[in-house]
Amino acid sequence: MNINLTVRSNRQPGTFNGRARVALPLWVCAAFLLAGGVVGCGSVKEIPPPPPAAEQTPVPQQTLRPPKKNPPVQLMRLEPAIKRAVTARLNSWQASIETRDLDKHLQHYADRIDAYYLAANVNRDFVRTERGRAFEKFDTFKLQLINVDISLQTSDEVIITFDKTWDFRRAANYSNGLVQQELIMRKIDKQWFIVSEKDLEIYRYQNS
Repeated sequence: MNINLTVRSNRQPGTFNGRARVALPLWVCAAFLLAGGVVGCGSVKEIPPPPPAAEQTPVPQQTLRPPKKNPPVQLMRLEPAIKRAVTARLNSWQASIETRDLDKHLQHYADRIDAYYLAANVNRDFVRTERGRAFEKFDTFKLQLINVDISLQTSDEVIITFDKTWDFRRAANYSNGLVQQELIMRKIDKQWFIVSEKDLEIYRYQNS
């Protein structure tokens, strides 16, 4: 026996108010039970509301701290006395080239030199050979140092950068140009000596 059961309700589709009451005649209940159905018959059966959703434990929020900033680099102050001594040493080095005084020129260099242009870890005799070759090739030397900057690295070491123009000549032989050069001087036994000499950038160069 087929039974079509229709329950009318004022509830809109898709909604549920938590409780529903269904009361049917006993003969309908008996027939529906024989068909394997389950329903409240002759009495009111309350459908319990769904269990509340499990409460989620709030996740504690971490406090983000800004990254630590490195302290600014503290540049060492160049004392006027050091600047005067280094400047005098630089002027003397320049004059020794222009006068082609090789012995005086070598007095500006330490016994061991960290860098001499493309060479590394050389001694003063190496400078004698290299500079002596230039002194023999030319007899007129003109140098000009501009944009001189002296920075103190430690209490006994300075870096000197400058733009150098030169013009060396002997008869038809010549060499001239413009470079940015770097000298490093170190204080040894109360005197400033060159421990590094190299070109940082070559702007112009001509050679016969």
